[in-house]
Amino acid sequence: MKNRRGITLIEFIVSIALVAIVMIFLFNLLVDIQYTSKNGSFASDNQLNRASIVRAIMDDFTTLGLVGMTDTSTYSELRLTFRFQDGSSKVLTVSDKSVVYHDERWSMKANNNRTFYQKRCVYYHFENAPCCVGENCESSVCSDYFYVHIRIPVVIGESDDNAIDDIELFYVGKSSDINASSFPSKAFLGYESNTCAA
Repeated sequence: MKNRRGITLIEFIVSIALVAIVMIFLFNLLVDIQYTSKNGSFASDNQLNRASIVRAIMDDFTTLGLVGMTDTSTYSELRLTFRFQDGSSKVLTVSDKSVVYHDERWSMKANNNRTFYQKRCVYYHFENAPCCVGENCESSVCSDYFYVHIRIPVVIGESDDNAIDDIELFYVGKSSDINASSFPSKAFLGYESNTCAA
């Protein structure tokens, strides 16, 4: 008759160790899938917010006609006031986690503190070269139109370069609708704009 013996203590410990390794691998895989799913959902929500913000502002730019802008930012928020042809004005306020335009508010969706609007380094470009006649013309390049470009950066994680998530606003208008002081002349907007890199 054969001698039937059970498993040894060493075999039992080795089998438990192998099961534990497999369980750790499966747990990490589950956490990665859940993290990817959450971040995908946050990214999708933020892109929808971004599209809504841009649409609301650009609709006002085109229908009301942008004729001026002032930057009254503080340390805690970016504050831009847009002035329109009909004499009305609307304020765009950007904080770390939200954007408010007139009476609409959009919140940044993220599960960490490393995703936020970079409100202190908002890129801004204003170009106006009205045509002139006579010897006092300073430039040979002239146009009957002015151009405004504003980019509000979004920081995601450790990278500042997330151009696809940035909020970008453009407008082209008639130079005859504005005067020399209608728009700021600096390249960056925001409280600490002198610390930003081009």
